[in-house]
Amino acid sequence: MTLGSRRLNEDREQGRTNILHSFADVALLLSRVKTGSELHSAREQAASWLARQAALPAAVGEVGFGASGLPRLLWCSREGGLSISGDEDLSKWYEHAARHAGELCVARGKNWRGLLSAGEFSSETGLRTAVLFEDGVVDPEVAVNASQIATLAESASVYVRKSMASALEKRHLLDLVEDTTSWLALEVDIVWEAGPDGIIRVRRILNGRKDLGAMIDGGSLASIKIDGERSLLGALQEFGSVRHLPIEADGAAGRNETFLVSARMNESAGSPGSCIGTITAAKKPADGLVRQTAAMMVQMRDARLREERQRREAEAMLQGLRLLLGPDASREKLSRLVALVCGCIGASAARVVQRGLDGSVRFLMPREQKPGGEAEAAFDLILNRSGAGSAVAFDLGSREGAMLTRSFGIDGRHAAALPLPLRGEAAFLICVTSRDAGFSSSDLDFADRLTLLLRQALLLGEEQNQLAQTAKMAALGQMSASIAHELRQPLNTISLAVQNLELLLQAPEVDEAAIASKTKRVLAQVERASEVIDRMRRFGRKSTGDQSTVSLCDLVENVEAIMHHVLLRAGIRLETEIPEELSVIGDQLQFEQVLGNLIQNAVDAISGIGAKHERSEGLIRLRAEVPAEEKAMVILRVEDSGPGFRQEILDRVLEPFFTTKSAEHGTGLGLAICNTIIRESGGRIELGNHEAGGYVALILPREIA
Repeated sequence: MTLGSRRLNEDREQGRTNILHSFADVALLLSRVKTGSELHSAREQAASWLARQAALPAAVGEVGFGASGLPRLLWCSREGGLSISGDEDLSKWYEHAARHAGELCVARGKNWRGLLSAGEFSSETGLRTAVLFEDGVVDPEVAVNASQIATLAESASVYVRKSMASALEKRHLLDLVEDTTSWLALEVDIVWEAGPDGIIRVRRILNGRKDLGAMIDGGSLASIKIDGERSLLGALQEFGSVRHLPIEADGAAGRNETFLVSARMNESAGSPGSCIGTITAAKKPADGLVRQTAAMMVQMRDARLREERQRREAEAMLQGLRLLLGPDASREKLSRLVALVCGCIGASAARVVQRGLDGSVRFLMPREQKPGGEAEAAFDLILNRSGAGSAVAFDLGSREGAMLTRSFGIDGRHAAALPLPLRGEAAFLICVTSRDAGFSSSDLDFADRLTLLLRQALLLGEEQNQLAQTAKMAALGQMSASIAHELRQPLNTISLAVQNLELLLQAPEVDEAAIASKTKRVLAQVERASEVIDRMRRFGRKSTGDQSTVSLCDLVENVEAIMHHVLLRAGIRLETEIPEELSVIGDQLQFEQVLGNLIQNAVDAISGIGAKHERSEGLIRLRAEVPAEEKAMVILRVEDSGPGFRQEILDRVLEPFFTTKSAEHGTGLGLAICNTIIRESGGRIELGNHEAGGYVALILPREIA
């Protein structure tokens, strides 16, 4: 009987129903697999453990290729609660999961998602291990553990199969298994865990080293020294993990042994600040080699830590570049890049704050939150402390930290402010941590390099706003003739009224009532002309991008007033069906720009600009409703009686510079800018045809009372 089988039998005899308490237990169980029955049992228990951790049904299976050349599920666990048949079509999921080994991928049309092992051990057999979960939200830490379990299970599976072939191959693959589980250090004497309080709890004692277990059990990570200076707790907080480092602990003095520690910090939301690790005892080298060995180990450790840090930085930068160059809206890019920065330095509660040229402080993220009353003073404090644009850290327990907490709604022990200079306007990324030691200098340096991507995302948003403003001014230019006509009418009326006043004043007898009537008419026309100018000035003003509640009735009324003479000159009637109670969330000036652009496009379509058609009645209808399937959204639909969209151009209409109009009538940027504005507001645009023409639908976030 193997060691793994003996342990399982002993556990059952002792009446324990839940023998796998941690990832270390699962990894040890898989690493000790020797036979096929042990492999099946270990995978079943791993599936049960993953199901408990994820609070979702889970399965561990083995995937290979059938006679048809298509991937098939050759074996699947049953104790994890997720049942998947072996004849399910896995082709599309397998192709995607193989390209993104170790990452959870959704199976389209199925009720599950899963990941594949990397396949580095199964190149000859073609067998890979799959870890599957019922479709739902899987905690990132559980996903990481699932990926490591898939790797361990794959190596164990290959080991079992190869061991049946020859003893030589068995030895070779055993070495591979030991390499893949090297972080557990199979030659270790102690496996331990520590919670956020830093107290060590021994979980496994191997090789009969109860004396070593007694030496560290109940001790503190802060009391264990590395190189006689740094504590093990400090090293883990700074680097996240350590490997084979010599330590000094209480009770270790006078022993003819050196103690090596390997450990990993867990910064997930479920158990922040906890650790898992191992300790190995080794005989001390001869006295003449002690100094040389110690120096070599220190050099190796430093090199390994540098290499690991550089690897993490390179991966984070690559992921950030993918996000920056992706198709998402700039607000989504900013949110994901901030999450990436915070994840790399173990931070949370991120805020991006900016002070405009007018001195006011506002949130760029989250946009719906408002800063506190001391925000300007707190911003000045950060600005003064940052000096030449360097990251600064604050103790939130201090007086300055309390000001930051009140101003920006953050909570924790320490805060860091990372500068994001934006063309004369100051901005900062503010994030917090609950770690006692706060942010290390290496964390801040790393985050400062990552914020280069954040700055680019913010600059991209600014450029999009500038492009939208340019398009708005171009629209005003197109409406100039209508604006001039709308102003000419009150001016003509004023001119005639003043001439009549002149005649009345020259008469022998002054008619005071007539003079008062003419004066009142002049003032009314002056007010009408002033309203026209105010509407145009408001429409041309640059948007700040602030979110607010916008009444759809007011929105449509403002745009209708601006576009009135454009519609009148084109002989087009505008009908509206807008419920008074409907409101949306966004920037009113931007929404007015979008709606004005859509009405102008509808006028052009009905007038035959871009596509000729037989015009009967010129009609534009605006309708708003709450869709039954999306209660948190509002659909504002702009329908026209034009020729509609040709089927071959429907997929390209929202592309920049795509237009069917001549150069004098359009640039192809209008709808592309509208699409950007609506996506930045959390909505989307849909377009198509109805029985009498074409339509463009704005799906906007709804204000719910």
